[in-house]
Amino acid sequence: MRINGFEGISLIDYPGIVASIVYTSPCNFKCPFCHNPSLVGANDDTMDSEEIINEISERAGFIEGVTITGGEPLLQEDLGIFIDILRKTGLKIKLDTNGYAVDKLKSLLDAGKLDYVAMDIKTSPEKYRLACGVRVDAGKIKESIKLIMGSGADYEFRTTVVPGLVDLDDMEKIGAMVSGARAFSIQQFRNDKTYDELYKKVTPYTDEKIAAFGAIMGRFTEKVRILNTAMAV
Repeated sequence: MRINGFEGISLIDYPGIVASIVYTSPCNFKCPFCHNPSLVGANDDTMDSEEIINEISERAGFIEGVTITGGEPLLQEDLGIFIDILRKTGLKIKLDTNGYAVDKLKSLLDAGKLDYVAMDIKTSPEKYRLACGVRVDAGKIKESIKLIMGSGADYEFRTTVVPGLVDLDDMEKIGAMVSGARAFSIQQFRNDKTYDELYKKVTPYTDEKIAAFGAIMGRFTEKVRILNTAMAV
C-alpha cells in the first residue's frame, strides 16, 4: 500500500463512528478543484504500512472503524489484503472513491470487505471531463452508483459544489443519477488549496445557493447533509 498520510482519530469522516483515516496516492482523476493535490500523483513521501496497521490495531477498542481515502484507493493493488488485515481487528471499513474502477469496487463489495462506501459524483455526465481533468466514460460512474446502491453496504454519494462545474441544472441531473439513494452529501468548495492554481480564484457558493442545491437533492434522496458551511448538518 502506498500510504501518504494517517490521522489517528476522526469524529466526522465516518458517519456515526470514531475512525482512523488512511490516505493513499495516486488518483486516476486530475480534478482541478481537488483539495488534496499532493495525492493526485504518486507521492513518494510514504509511510510504512506495517507500522500504520500496528498503530490502528493499538487503537482498536477506542476507534470503531477506518476510512481509506486518497487519491483513489482502488488503484492500490494490495488494497484487499490491507483491508483483510484491518478487519481481523474487528474494525469497520469505509472506502472513499470516485467510482471509476468498477471491477475492483465490485470485487470488494461482493467479498463483503466494505462496510461503508462514499462515492464522489463530480458533476453531471456532460461536464465530467471538465470536472475530472481527464477523459471519462460516464457510463462507469453510473454503473458504480447502481452497484453501490444494490450492494447491501452502507453508503453515501457526495458532490463538491464548485462554481463553473456544478450549477442547479447539473444538480438536477446528479439527482436523477442517484435517485432513491439513502444519503447524499453536498460539500462546500474550498479554494485555499487546489490542484489547479486558477481555482484558488473561484469564489465558493453562498449558503443560500447551497441550500438550493440541498432542496433539489431532497427530492431525489432519503437524506441530505450539508458539509463545510455554517449551515452544516
